[in-house]
Amino acid sequence: MIRQTLEYFEIPMEEAGLMRILRFLVELDRWNRKMNLVGLKDIARVCRELLADSFFLHTFVGDRHRLVDVGSGSGILAVPLAVLNEAVVVHSVDSNLKKIQFQRHVRRTLDLRNLLPLEGRIEVIDPLNADGLVAKAYGTTEAILTAADRHLAPGGLVFITKGGREEGKKARGYLLENTLSYSLPGVAKDYRLLIYKKIS
Repeated sequence: MIRQTLEYFEIPMEEAGLMRILRFLVELDRWNRKMNLVGLKDIARVCRELLADSFFLHTFVGDRHRLVDVGSGSGILAVPLAVLNEAVVVHSVDSNLKKIQFQRHVRRTLDLRNLLPLEGRIEVIDPLNADGLVAKAYGTTEAILTAADRHLAPGGLVFITKGGREEGKKARGYLLENTLSYSLPGVAKDYRLLIYKKIS
């Protein structure tokens, strides 16, 4: 299923990278039985509905140098993005210590040195001077852009995944560069990607 999803988005990956993603899902499933890392308990649905989102995002954020995943939870975006492009530094930020401990475990297990899990509130941690920020299920668009202000350099991009009916809104200091509707293989839902550029 992982391989098919990568092929769907035309993402090449060597066997070593594929095995890293597989190991991440195995660890996520194991830990999720003991604590609530993700709401979905069926690992096949996690792969179809959550992991696939990270693969889709990779096709847009692959050229970033320093990326922030805000409200990263289990690392379902941050970990695959770090695996897919080891040249990008991924700061994975969440205020839930247990979820960050899981991500630190994954970092060690996968020897994923470009993944930097950070425990704390995005509003108060030191500025990360990133050129990209991703967000999934982290409040309103306005809340995400407010969080991005502290950590995104001018010209940086914000990538927000939303439900299929979500419309982009004007925001002070940001330009709505693109609104894209998309679907995931095997999932009967519509999604939307909002891309903002920080202009001040």
